[in-house]
Amino acid sequence: MTNQIDVKNGFTSGGELLFEHNGAVSNKDLLHILPTVENILEEQESKKITKRKVINIAIESLQNIQIHSFNNNGNDGAYQPFFTLMRGDESFEVVIGNLVPNQEKVYLEDKIVKLNSLDQDEVKYLYSIIMRQTFEKFSEKGGAGLGLIDMKKKSGQPLVFDFLPVDNDLSYFRLKVTVPDAA
Repeated sequence: MTNQIDVKNGFTSGGELLFEHNGAVSNKDLLHILPTVENILEEQESKKITKRKVINIAIESLQNIQIHSFNNNGNDGAYQPFFTLMRGDESFEVVIGNLVPNQEKVYLEDKIVKLNSLDQDEVKYLYSIIMRQTFEKFSEKGGAGLGLIDMKKKSGQPLVFDFLPVDNDLSYFRLKVTVPDAA
């Protein structure tokens, strides 16, 4: 991994940065980050339902980083995971990034494209079906694949994503979830 890329450049809408975390996410980090994000959202003049949606998406996003980030111990830090919370004029954005093996890239891209093609009722139906079948659907990393579905369901918006090539084995996955401000 010799070519360094700016993993955040050009992916956010340029709103106000409310919170940022760089690096892996441990359980200890979660115990600090979530109350901090919740306090920041309390200071915003938005409806309670919007804040709850953003918190839920933040939790899912941080768990994504915690569970699914590719371990990159041999790197100089250029491709560390990140989590940001932004405030736009009429929305909040939760933006994350982390390394993924290229063999998982195709699966992840296909899953998000299919999820984005569904309307809200179809997303809710898919979520309920998977919830009923979680005992059969757990992945090897412990999830039932609900995280992305839940983020799409809560935001009501398409999930925006891309992959930045790192090398023959890895890509840097970036995901932006926008929550319209219902205020």
